[in-house]
Amino acid sequence: MLKITQIYFYLFFLLASSISFATDIYVATNGNDTSGNGTMANPYKTFTKAISIMSAGDVCIIRGGIYEEALNVTKNGTSGNYLTFKAADGEDVEIRATNIVNGWQAHSGNIYKATVNMAIESRFRAVYHNNEYMDLARWPNNKDNNRWTIDCTPVTGGDGSHFTANNLPNIDWTGGMVYYLGAHSGASWTRTITASTTSRIDYTEVDITKWPFTPHNPTVWRNNPNNNRGQLYLFNKLEALDYANEWFYDQTTNTLYLQTADGTMPTTGSVEYAASKFAAEIKGDYIKLEGLNFFGGSVKIHNNADNNQILNCTIIHGSEGHDNLTNTSAQVGEAALEVLGDNTIIKGCTIDHSSVSGIVISGWAASNCTVEGNYISNIDYIGIHASPLRSSGNDMKILKNTITNAGRDGMYVAGSNCEIAYNDVSASQKINSDSGVFYTVGNASLKNNEIHHNWFHDATAPSYSHNPNDPGKAAGIYLDNNSKGYTVHHNVIWNVSWSGYQVNWNNTNLDFYHNTIWNAERAMDAWVNGYTQENNKIYNNFSNVGDWFSETATDFDIQDNLISNTSPFEDANNQNFMPASGSAVVDMGRFISNFTSSYKGSAPDIGAYESLGTQWTAGVNAIEDTGESLSIDEESSIKLVLYPNPVGNNLNIALPHSFNTGSVEVYSLLGTLINKTSINGNLNNSILVLPVTNLITGTYLIRVMSSDGASYSSKFIKN
Repeated sequence: MLKITQIYFYLFFLLASSISFATDIYVATNGNDTSGNGTMANPYKTFTKAISIMSAGDVCIIRGGIYEEALNVTKNGTSGNYLTFKAADGEDVEIRATNIVNGWQAHSGNIYKATVNMAIESRFRAVYHNNEYMDLARWPNNKDNNRWTIDCTPVTGGDGSHFTANNLPNIDWTGGMVYYLGAHSGASWTRTITASTTSRIDYTEVDITKWPFTPHNPTVWRNNPNNNRGQLYLFNKLEALDYANEWFYDQTTNTLYLQTADGTMPTTGSVEYAASKFAAEIKGDYIKLEGLNFFGGSVKIHNNADNNQILNCTIIHGSEGHDNLTNTSAQVGEAALEVLGDNTIIKGCTIDHSSVSGIVISGWAASNCTVEGNYISNIDYIGIHASPLRSSGNDMKILKNTITNAGRDGMYVAGSNCEIAYNDVSASQKINSDSGVFYTVGNASLKNNEIHHNWFHDATAPSYSHNPNDPGKAAGIYLDNNSKGYTVHHNVIWNVSWSGYQVNWNNTNLDFYHNTIWNAERAMDAWVNGYTQENNKIYNNFSNVGDWFSETATDFDIQDNLISNTSPFEDANNQNFMPASGSAVVDMGRFISNFTSSYKGSAPDIGAYESLGTQWTAGVNAIEDTGESLSIDEESSIKLVLYPNPVGNNLNIALPHSFNTGSVEVYSLLGTLINKTSINGNLNNSILVLPVTNLITGTYLIRVMSSDGASYSSKFIKN
């Protein structure tokens, strides 16, 4: 009996030792690391203290306020017990990689100065006034206060070590920097100035026989208006500080000079400078960040830090500054969010403003990551090979993101076995040319990537990048240099200034199925450049402009597509690409072997949408394509009736019999959530009256969700 008791005790001890009892540990700006105990009533002051006592499963609850300490997590959680760092419910937590600078005094005219030690590496220095990004003193000035207009002066000549230009300011630019964007406009580069006159700038030499300088140097002439040999601006000299929102830092005297927007002395606490490169660094496994706001510094998940999650966070001005002065690759590794760890999940986040990339996932270190439901905007102000989302890792899922405003690519995914789906990507190529809303480059490998149900739209290359008689090279989907093994289906491309599809060099095993192209400059083009293209298919695609590309009998198999300047859609000009009843695309597609796609009628429709099928949308509020119509008839669980017609002041929704509590949401066809109304109480067999007087004329989607998880959808037309 004693032996049995001892065995039970031993088993209990092993079980108890394996159970993790999670602890909530509080941090607050008014906490105390010495006298506090980490409770809500007596919180710690620093993240460092909280982390020092945390174990797997613990939750660090951060109270509202501004924190200037970086969140540096070096411990590990476990698969069932993450280390979690989250904002307290309903409270705003800001973790800033900036410090405030005060003690301002007059310098000269509208310029003020203060003493500060900006110890960060010079190319990551940044200054903010009232949370707005300031320009490092420059010429020509940024007179429109728009970071997308690069405000350069034309280059008239030069080589790999100097530029010539007219009417340069008569100051000594030695030690300053020159930004150069070639006439080709594919990428920029920056170098240190070694000597100057009013017509010449000498700089640290680059090798114009090698990429990226070969097409981007002043010996390359293009027939572009006022931009035959590229353009430049000069910056980082105190003598150039002569305009609103400019600054300069003298590191020999630790003096910061600033001219504010209105020329007045900065008020106390209104100016901040970048004190550190990172606002957060994750160096352990199974770490979770939730609901945190980061400003002025990036978030980095380090190499071998795996299985981490960044959820519902914001990163504003995550990676600001200028290009690396020795860069020879037209790209940098920095981003607002840098991912070097496997199995990372980034979901529900907002990333806004970055001089370089928004999210970078480096394939040499990271694989099997998910990027879903994020807003990413205002990325790549320096116009290099950077992207709002830039991934070279394998096994990526890039889903339901809304991306807008990018200097070059809207999205770049170059790994293998990746899914890119339901993303809404727009307004790319705001500085560079020869790129795509979706862009990638290939190699000898078949990628086995699937690009489906995305919206790629509204991208126009800048006027300085091309002759007015030529298209601005902003493509919809650009599979560049040897891209192989892509299945591209059910995407919509509209309002792009170049090809709907652009494919270059040795492209093989590219399948373009069921896509819609509207208002591109041309449907498709390719720069073959002497390579072989083969085993590519173009089936069931629609474009309102021509043509599909083919030069040989074996490069592209082109079947059952339609090119017509007559719209077969319900309202293409308002981005409703559902086939109109009886139109030229209905039942006119082919059955594609080894490709599954639901259809109604006698055959699949041509284009990205199926008549009587799902009116799917893209972006963070995406409605997925189930193959079933969102129009619900009277026998379905929900029916929508408009009273009165055609004006329509209320939408009467007959709720299903089992409905109790939940919500009703109204979306535009672009996936934008317009209105959400909660429903409480037992409403069985009742009518929900939803006012629609504030809606403009158009087609809308309605989604009603009950608290038990059931979902009912339909669409209605506001006349």
